[in-house]
Amino acid sequence: MAQTQTKHEALASILDNDLYKFTMQQVVLKHYKIDIPVVYQFTNREKNLRLNAQSVEWLEKQIKDMKHLKLIEPEREYLSGLPFLDKDYLDYLSKYKYKPDEQVKINYDKETEDLELEVVGSWSETILYEVPLLALISEAYFRFTDRDWNYEGQEERACEKTRELVEHGCMFSEFGTRRRRDFKTQDLVMGAIHKTAEAYYEECKKAGKEPKGRCAGTSNVYLAMKYNVPPVGTVAHEFFMAVSSLEGVKHANRDTLNIWYDVYQGNLGIALTDTFTTPVFLKDFDAELAKKYAGVRQDSGDAGEFIKTMVAHYKSIGIDPATKLIVFSDALNVERAISLKDQADKAGIKASFGIGTSLTNDFHKASNKEVKSKALNIVIKLKECNGKRVIKLSDDALKHSADEATVNAFERELGIVQ
Repeated sequence: MAQTQTKHEALASILDNDLYKFTMQQVVLKHYKIDIPVVYQFTNREKNLRLNAQSVEWLEKQIKDMKHLKLIEPEREYLSGLPFLDKDYLDYLSKYKYKPDEQVKINYDKETEDLELEVVGSWSETILYEVPLLALISEAYFRFTDRDWNYEGQEERACEKTRELVEHGCMFSEFGTRRRRDFKTQDLVMGAIHKTAEAYYEECKKAGKEPKGRCAGTSNVYLAMKYNVPPVGTVAHEFFMAVSSLEGVKHANRDTLNIWYDVYQGNLGIALTDTFTTPVFLKDFDAELAKKYAGVRQDSGDAGEFIKTMVAHYKSIGIDPATKLIVFSDALNVERAISLKDQADKAGIKASFGIGTSLTNDFHKASNKEVKSKALNIVIKLKECNGKRVIKLSDDALKHSADEATVNAFERELGIVQ
């Protein structure tokens, strides 16, 4: 593959981003043909891990330099081979440019080391920022604040994890862009995953056996292109959150899934369940909708209980759970994925795994190999859409994206509490 050209120090390409940012952008442009003002807000969930002044200075330059990123011809040619992206969207993306000087607002307090960041602008133009900004924040921290680490053993560990997963029959994808230590780490890891998986498939072929497990691809579009594996992803919480402000929160799950299906007609057919809690989602996820979607994604709460809940729900609406898939994506590592695979097999439903931080930010301190080098726990969430406050409730109260009063108001509207 011809190397892509970029003027950015830390981001390999405009495609150094997760697939679902592009698939969501296409739906926003197709379904909502007007400018919708939005605000995204950064949150550092790990308050004792803060960026120092040098980290923030580097970060600000990297954000500023995002304006140089643009789609080049070999990348457009690659995207044109994806059946779910159409020519109109690729024409738009070919002209697209980040405008960080007007769209990204940063405040940093050198005394407290508190970092505030917001992205402000029209939804269709700002939707691509979240993942590369998170990747840059993580890299800034590990370049200048915590430097007690190195790349030693990264490829070997990724090879071992891949081998363990595929030999146990796990179908998994690399989901680590947003929390990666840096691009080099993700590239090393994805290269090792790909090499190990291909060697395993070749061994199975020579032995006349079907592979038990498989690497299904990566969420990172640039790395999918580089390693010739499928780009993987569907839709994020932000889409449900935005629809809740534009169409009403009560049936935002149903409305989002219908909008998504109208555009993709069954492609990218994994439904995210926990934006407003899974019980609220299941009220809208009737037989008609469930038949249109290949499965669901579990991203918070008790994954074991979720398996039981989904199997029971599919049965209650006359659908054989064995025909459906759960994609697990919540804080996974190899051991957890293998355990959930066994539980799903026992319950009679298919399972797949999106594994992020434990692949692309699994390090030990250089000064003491016995001590883990802790990854950041950071998010950028939609805060306002069309002038209205929006939130994610989640199946885990610690992942609620608003203060208690706002959460309570949404829960009352959704009938979760009286």
